Amino acid sequence: MSPIPPWLELDAARESLRQLRSCIRGEISPAAHVLGVLELGEGSVVLPGTVVEGHVRIGRGCRIGPNAYLRGETSIGDGCIIGHAVEVKSSLLGNEVFVSHLSYIGDSIIRDDVNVGGGCIFSNFRHDAGEIRMPWQGELCPTGRNKLGCVVGEGCRIGCKCVILPGRVLPAGTWTSPGSVISGA
Repeated sequence: MSPIPPWLELDAARESLRQLRSCIRGEISPAAHVLGVLELGEGSVVLPGTVVEGHVRIGRGCRIGPNAYLRGETSIGDGCIIGHAVEVKSSLLGNEVFVSHLSYIGDSIIRDDVNVGGGCIFSNFRHDAGEIRMPWQGELCPTGRNKLGCVVGEGCRIGCKCVILPGRVLPAGTWTSPGSVISGA
């Protein structure tokens, strides 16, 4: 567990990513569009149709796309796959995270060694636009935010077509059934 609440961990990462400078060590398809600042690690590939906006760091040995959309301040670790039609907004992804197709990850933290099945939504906004609360150190804490996704612990396996509601925390090693809605705090 991080020594600071996840919503503050996201804030710290965003501030750090805003200082990012473009550095391309991997390969970007001529049919991809980098509209922001991209740091791309050695051996990583950005495939056709992918759009990168904002300040995005991609580690070594990653495969991004085709047709992925990375935006905001986003950090992706080493050995990750962000596949076809996956959108990642203002999130932190650890190493060996696989989000292979047709998913949305918003304002979330995904720790190492996580597989996200196709068609998953990591929601970051309540329908009533109210403040999102998140568990932290045994309490349900106010975050002061109306945009905040979830935290997925190390080694989790998320079944296809799962929806994780804002402010949820999945402990390390959690496996979800396909089609689940994760609504418990």
